[in-house]
Amino acid sequence: MENPEQLLKRIVDFAAARDGVHAVVQTGSRARGRRVDAYSDLDIELIGPGTAELVGEDAWLEEIAPVLVAIHLDNEAEDEPDWPTCLAVFAEGRKADFTLAGPERLERMAAGGLDELYRRGYLVHLDETGAAGALEPSDPRPPDRSAPDAEEFETDQREFWFEATQIPVHIARQDLWPAASRLVETGELLLRMLEWNAFARSGGAVDTWYGGHRIAEWAPEPYRSEIPSAFAGYDPADQLRALRSITGLYSRIAAETGALLRLPVLDLHDRVAQHIDRVIAAAADR
Repeated sequence: MENPEQLLKRIVDFAAARDGVHAVVQTGSRARGRRVDAYSDLDIELIGPGTAELVGEDAWLEEIAPVLVAIHLDNEAEDEPDWPTCLAVFAEGRKADFTLAGPERLERMAAGGLDELYRRGYLVHLDETGAAGALEPSDPRPPDRSAPDAEEFETDQREFWFEATQIPVHIARQDLWPAASRLVETGELLLRMLEWNAFARSGGAVDTWYGGHRIAEWAPEPYRSEIPSAFAGYDPADQLRALRSITGLYSRIAAETGALLRLPVLDLHDRVAQHIDRVIAAAADR
């Protein structure tokens, strides 16, 4: 992989020579100086009035270093800018995530405080206008989390149990791709419940990161040891095993979380388990 320090220097040199790019700010693990390993990517924000010219284009990446593949995402939100991004893997395998922002990116944080990303840690590598110098220092503490309200908590449970009722139907049909896809969806809902559980147990002190990152560190026992059993191979028997495992695990985590947060728990595990058994038994009798 590309040497990260050398690649960073090439990025900064590119920005310094480019009209309309006035600041380079680094975020992510390398900016925080924590949990950096040989595979850690670069999270870079190019900021200035000219960054719009880079959106959707590949040529400027080649000015930095040869590129293996890149994708461009337009993240524009309705209420406020959610800046376009470019995710690039350079020729030797180092990934860099570029945010392409206008000058108001820094102006808003200078006036209203850092967002969650910058609060976790940032490094300024180029600041031609001094706008980045007006930012407050980062704070490495975990970001503030909030508990779900009763409606959100119930809605997630309903979605989980609904998906769980459909998986045995696909298994019975030997329709394994939809079964696998729906198992993934139940896994996402399990992850959210695990995050809420960690919040409830710790009073919000535990950092649950995002997308399951560092789950081996923040998910509590005994649930952590059971997570592998919620995953299945492309095989009907293994999918059925995983389904029974994930429904039992989810039910217990939801019950504890609901009790801790004083939120309503849907007691559906036994009824869904009976439904699973009926569908699978009927298929076996055909």
